[in-house]
Amino acid sequence: MLPFSVLFSLVAATGATAKMLSPGFQSLHFNVSRGSSYGTATAGAKPRLRVRDSVDGTIETTLENEQTFYSVDLKIGSTNQDVVVLVDTGSSDLWVTGSNNPYCGSSSSSSSSSRKYRVLDDLTSHDSLTTTGNSAKSDLNVVNKASDVTSDTSSLKAIDCSQYGVFNPNNSDSFHSNETEFYIVYGDSTFAYGTWGYDTVTVGGTEVKDFSFAVANRTNSTVGVLGIGLTGLETTYSGSRASSLTSRYQYANLPVKMVEDGLISKRLYSLYLNDYNADSGSVLFGGIDHAKYSGTLTTVPIINTLSSSGYDTPIKLEVALSGISFDGGDSALTSPIAALLDSGTTLTYIPSDAIASIADSVGATYSSSYGYYLMDCPSSSIDTNLTFDFDGLTISAPIDNFILAADSSGSTCVLALMDYGTDYAILGDSFLRSAYIVYDLDELEIAMAQVKYTTEENIEVVTGSIPSASAAEGYSSTASVDGSDSTDLNGVIGGAGLSSADDDGEESTSSVTQTASRSTSSSTRSGSSGSSSSTGAGSHNAPFIAAAASLAMGMLALL
Repeated sequence: MLPFSVLFSLVAATGATAKMLSPGFQSLHFNVSRGSSYGTATAGAKPRLRVRDSVDGTIETTLENEQTFYSVDLKIGSTNQDVVVLVDTGSSDLWVTGSNNPYCGSSSSSSSSSRKYRVLDDLTSHDSLTTTGNSAKSDLNVVNKASDVTSDTSSLKAIDCSQYGVFNPNNSDSFHSNETEFYIVYGDSTFAYGTWGYDTVTVGGTEVKDFSFAVANRTNSTVGVLGIGLTGLETTYSGSRASSLTSRYQYANLPVKMVEDGLISKRLYSLYLNDYNADSGSVLFGGIDHAKYSGTLTTVPIINTLSSSGYDTPIKLEVALSGISFDGGDSALTSPIAALLDSGTTLTYIPSDAIASIADSVGATYSSSYGYYLMDCPSSSIDTNLTFDFDGLTISAPIDNFILAADSSGSTCVLALMDYGTDYAILGDSFLRSAYIVYDLDELEIAMAQVKYTTEENIEVVTGSIPSASAAEGYSSTASVDGSDSTDLNGVIGGAGLSSADDDGEESTSSVTQTASRSTSSSTRSGSSGSSSSTGAGSHNAPFIAAAASLAMGMLALL
């Protein structure tokens, strides 16, 4: 079988700024660029699929996914220490890199072998490993079978922590440690381990006092994450599958703390990713920018796909997707499925049958040699859309968003709809850029409308229900999706994509291995997390510990 990997290249979104527009809402703007590394990232770069010869003479297909990162500059503590983190709607916690992280530059002198053993020790020495829905990770570890899982040794190299900043609790008089454990690990061996605490955190000039976050004293990730999802997805709650609810707790993450501090009126934010060629976008907390969409905002409920696991309310930002059609044709879905709206995922993942149907419509043919649907690249932009139907709420996305060049000549293209492997969907940036999205965490609703790309603003504070919005035609029927319940809380593919250092100490992203077989394809989801409160946690961890052990064995084979 030919080796296949998906290399998710770093996309840097730097220079983020926030301004207080008025009491009740806050606009957070970020600059966006894409590239194979932080230093070479440029605005407007697009992903492509390229074919190259590997060292052993076989053909390696590498999908260079120009992953979009939305990065913000934080100031933490009494000394205003500068730290960069990635904003992620697919997770709910803030964690930052600690100043004593051994994976920072000082660790570059250690041997490759000792670094590998250190990661193995880190992965297997914490008994609080649990599974969670935390998705603060790029499109990693999509594999078709366990035997195809490979470890990326790039995550074992030293990190230039000065590039993104670190936090030293000892230099902040206002920092208080909770003396409780934080731990999150991903299938590519990227992880963060540390302790919870609270301090003053400044986001774009706005101070948030006594804000809870984790300081990762051991992490091989280059940058931390600012999760703004539902509090039920916090690792202190869904990350701890303890036998008693007393070991779980939810705390005030950023949207909640903004309400408590009077910065916004309710837990609500709007997401505007802008078009592919734009170098900026925005998250608007507590308000809606009516200039950024056309038509009417339509609401659908956030669905609970984990009720059978004991969760009474939704913990992930999922909605019911009832149809996907090409150019107004029949739906490629045979029944409604759950779909995660995740700004941290670049591509879009749907069931294999739906991909096959759409591929047939665009004239793409499956290549068993490469493991993708290939087609002749169009000579010009295709004036045809994929329409996503959420029980009456429809969003049209240009088919061009889902077609990537496969070679430098631009003659061969790939249909960049990825196989999730189950009746589930993750709608990433390739879809989300076509929608203006309002996440109402108080009412457990999401409103969407067709996006309108403009620099104009018409912002309204939201204090109650979403203004000028109407419910989708099938609103009452979208509260649940047959077969969507799952006890698997492993992190979904997506989130804020983390990267690690490569063999030369340069920043790179972890790769994803895919097999060429369609018929047996399935996804191994990465991004498990765990935490323990003062009462302890870590029971019911056998499935994830087994996965960690499998990963450790794979890494040992590299020694």
